[in-house]
Amino acid sequence: MKIQDAFGDSENLPENIREIFVWLCQDVASLRDKWDFYLGLYKDDETTALLSDCARSSFQIIEESLRADITMTICRLSDLPSTFKKKDNLSIPKLCSYFPQDESLKKNETAFLDACMPIRLLRNKQVGHNDLNTRIAPDKFPLLGISKTQIDEMIGLAESILNKIYHIYNPNSELGFGIPLHIGGAEDLINWLKKSTSML
Repeated sequence: MKIQDAFGDSENLPENIREIFVWLCQDVASLRDKWDFYLGLYKDDETTALLSDCARSSFQIIEESLRADITMTICRLSDLPSTFKKKDNLSIPKLCSYFPQDESLKKNETAFLDACMPIRLLRNKQVGHNDLNTRIAPDKFPLLGISKTQIDEMIGLAESILNKIYHIYNPNSELGFGIPLHIGGAEDLINWLKKSTSML
């Protein structure tokens, strides 16, 4: 992908952070898009019943895949700036490391990392790794449930950090996270499913 004219790009961004910033904007925008799609598909009993009636197995696979993808994306975004002091990571902490004197940004970063801790635990025990105790004795080693409010907070904090940095170099602008990336989201899919079932 060419970063010029990509979402998040600005000629005012310093060259040493421009590419990192733009790629993170792509990741966060995609994460927001997938999360909104997930919520749109599995938002209430009526909608999930429709999905179950139309193609239960297919929508179960989609749900599991989206959950795993969202989990891994949030964990990648909250990774340390580098791994083993050798391999740089494309992450929010890596970007924030370019602003060591910005105390306000540091507080935002800390809030983001704290918010991400439960989902990192979930990743370590169930998604990224197959923790033995969690898998064979879930009653003795339960995982914390991750609520909608928690995911909203994680994504919102990531967006806030990127907007805060963007605002440093573009004082009168703001990034439009939450604008759908593609035509034909969850609402359109549900409407088509309703139409198809009504014709049966």
